[in-house]
Amino acid sequence: MTRIVVKRESLGINTKHTSPSYLDGDNEQVLVSADYALPTTSSLGANLMEGNSYTLGYTYPFSAGLANNANFDIAIAFGAGIEPKLSVEGLCVGNALGYMYEGATVTGGTALTPINLNRQSTNTSNSAALLNPTVSSTGTLLGTYILIGGSKKKASGGDILSANLILKPLTTYLLRMTNVSGSAQAAQIDVTWYE
Repeated sequence: MTRIVVKRESLGINTKHTSPSYLDGDNEQVLVSADYALPTTSSLGANLMEGNSYTLGYTYPFSAGLANNANFDIAIAFGAGIEPKLSVEGLCVGNALGYMYEGATVTGGTALTPINLNRQSTNTSNSAALLNPTVSSTGTLLGTYILIGGSKKKASGGDILSANLILKPLTTYLLRMTNVSGSAQAAQIDVTWYE
């Protein structure tokens, strides 16, 4: 396995024969071969490396669970020109229902601060998120999800709901979980995206 490093006089493409190459971490140009394949990554991986991936969420712990028939809401919106690719995961120890709404109207609540998943990046998200705001309109229902975890003393741990979508800018999205297990339960919602 010989690694070939190329020093070129020109990086132009006006040649008759070309060989694919890439710059490695040492800023050396390497020819693509069977031993040194062209490095690739997913969109999420590329945005993570660029410092454009974020997460936020909230957890009701076992010691102070989400009350029976109570809602757990996170409202999130993004600035002009931002079309985030978002993934939502929810978990409840007992039976619960998850909802996703678009175009909600909310006020108040507790601000949630997005965390940059690249801990070396100083980039900040162009988003605003609120925990348990007052909801005057839920907006358009995009999806309903069942989380099966049992009820009361028969709760055995809930399933994770997961939804992935591309959001509109300047639009408030409401992520809601309702505990329907018959007693208070630990619950959480996590939101991850890149923009």
